[in-house]
Amino acid sequence: MYDETEEGCSHRIPVDPVIDGTSHPSEGTVIVADERGATTDVYAWWSHSGWAPAAFCFTFIADLAPEDVLRRLGLTEDPEQQGFATIEVGRAVGGSIMVECGHAGILRDVVHALSPGTSIASVERNVNYHSHFVHAVDGHIVARLDPMYAHWSDSTDPERLKEDLEELGMIWDFDPEREVFPPYIEGALALAERRTGVRLEPRHLQPGALPHRASIAGYYESPQGTFPELA
Repeated sequence: MYDETEEGCSHRIPVDPVIDGTSHPSEGTVIVADERGATTDVYAWWSHSGWAPAAFCFTFIADLAPEDVLRRLGLTEDPEQQGFATIEVGRAVGGSIMVECGHAGILRDVVHALSPGTSIASVERNVNYHSHFVHAVDGHIVARLDPMYAHWSDSTDPERLKEDLEELGMIWDFDPEREVFPPYIEGALALAERRTGVRLEPRHLQPGALPHRASIAGYYESPQGTFPELA
């Protein structure tokens, strides 16, 4: 499943970042989140974005500034970093967004490092179009599912998750004659916003829009030579 390489990423993260010109709070500062419940329509722009055909991992991180995200992960900012295993991080309503052409946001060690004392959610899809959604709170996984087949899910609060999935149109019956899938990525992005209060916007996915960049390759290393454990 995880045979992606840098060459398999159809998106190339540019080297020159665009500085957002805003000040950043320190860890522990509460960033006010949008209290509206996200809907699939909020993310209707997704299918027209340059990332729509690409492999990606978007992580929504509540209440943390980008510098705090990098510090929790033990990463050193590198403006020249690019390619596979490069993360870009920037401010968003409610906290921060972390973007990668890879899988870091659903790796166990990354999720455990980022989620203590806050809520994070990651939406990932690889080059084979296999997708994952992971939600963690205070170091614990509270929900995981495949957005394309969301009725197969694991959650500490299954009734709440079912209600969200039904409202987002992610519970559906597959028709083999039509082979039409619902907007499951848009639904997963809306679910991530509902669980974290963080909103991914089209501007976040513009080349160079997220000003903080670093290599997260160390999280892909495994002494046994196997793929790192998923959250």
